[in-house]
This record gives sequence, C-alpha cells and structure tokens, in this order.
Amino acid sequence: MIKFILICSTTGSTVKLLIVDDHGLVREGLKAIVGQSDLQAQCLEAWDEASIWQQLTQHADIDLVLLDIQLPGLSGMELLKRMVKERAQLPIIMLSADHDSDTVSQALQLGASGFMPKSSLNQVLISAIRLVVAGGVYIPPEALLKSAAKPQAVLKPAVSLDSLGLTNRQVDVLRLLLKGMSNKLISRQIDLAEATVKIHIRGILRALNVTTRTEALVKLTEMGVRFSDNDDAATSPH
Repeated sequence: MIKFILICSTTGSTVKLLIVDDHGLVREGLKAIVGQSDLQAQCLEAWDEASIWQQLTQHADIDLVLLDIQLPGLSGMELLKRMVKERAQLPIIMLSADHDSDTVSQALQLGASGFMPKSSLNQVLISAIRLVVAGGVYIPPEALLKSAAKPQAVLKPAVSLDSLGLTNRQVDVLRLLLKGMSNKLISRQIDLAEATVKIHIRGILRALNVTTRTEALVKLTEMGVRFSDNDDAATSPH
C-alpha cells in the first residue's frame, strides 16, 4: 500500500505540518480538520519513505510532524526513533487508535512531543498542534487516568511529591507542566517571567533526575502523579 505524506503550509500562523498516514480517509480527514481551522493548510504529497526525508530536506522549516504509529511494512516507533535522531528539534505527535499508557510512555520516551488518539475531537487535535508548536507536550488525559489507575508494582512503589523537595512555586509550575503547557503559557498562567519559569523547570528536572520536559512527563506519568480538578493539589497514589 502506498504511503502518503502531506505537508501543510499555513499562511496566517506560518506553521508547517508534515502529516504521515497510509489511509486516504485519514489523510483527507486531517486535511479537512486543519483546513477548517484558522491554520488554512495547503498540502503536498509524497508516496514512500524516501520522500519523507526528501520533503524534510526540501522543507527545513517544517514545525511539526503528525506521524501514524502503524504504517504497512514500517514501524511508526522505529521511524520516530530515526526522525528524532536526524531532526532532534522537530516536534512529533504520534497518531494512534490505541492510547494505553504503556504505548504513550514508549512514544514519549522515544522523543515524541505528543500522542493523539484517532478518536479525539477535531478541536482537541488543533489545540494539541498549537500546544506542541509552542513548545508544550500533549498527553491524552485518558492515558494519564489509566496510568494512575494501574496497580503499583511491589518492587516499584509510587513516589510522593513531598519526597521530591519541591517548593510551592515549583509545584505550581509542575501542575501546569503536567498539563503539557509551554514555558510561555505557564508564565502567563501564574504571572511569572518566562526566565523564572525556566529556572523552576530546571529545578523540577533535577528533582526528578531527568534532563528534558518529555522525560519529566513520562516519569510523572509512571509515578501516577496527577492533580485534583477541585483544588489543583498534586497527589500521588500510595
């Protein structure tokens, strides 16, 4: 089966999307969703793996890749690994019909900047695109809930937030980081300078013993850390 790659160039926001999927209906659906939003996409097509790299080379200003996790004769996860290796700064959102927490965690650990279930609403996709392009990380809420609901392994007990030694302000930043917000959005939300937010995030990364935001989100998901909808208090199962 022929694989198609659609490169969507927008005029208003100047965002460029690389959409990878082997199903015509999915491609047309994604084009329609993006086209009906204010992204105003214009799309180009390619038909094999070589064309993916050709388009990435010819369009060095691509801002985001939407990558199907299952491609005929080609593992989306393996392709993700290669793309991250070759284009480390290029954000990638994985598209999948499956959104169990293990699959989501694997994608994030391999370097994805987001994970989008194909059952998601149109506006959720558009919001996730904006979030990731702005520097955030998108994790589907249902994956976080499933991870939090999983029984903890006997040899790997959950770690409480208290044990991380975070300040109150770092917890505020962590709450928004867990929602996948970018530094700019976090700074606006809690009225802090973006440079100060970056300092707090560096402290959070050190406390979690990780080096990137994505690794932090993966670790927090594995820990089962989440925030109450009522009071935004951070909790972790015991």
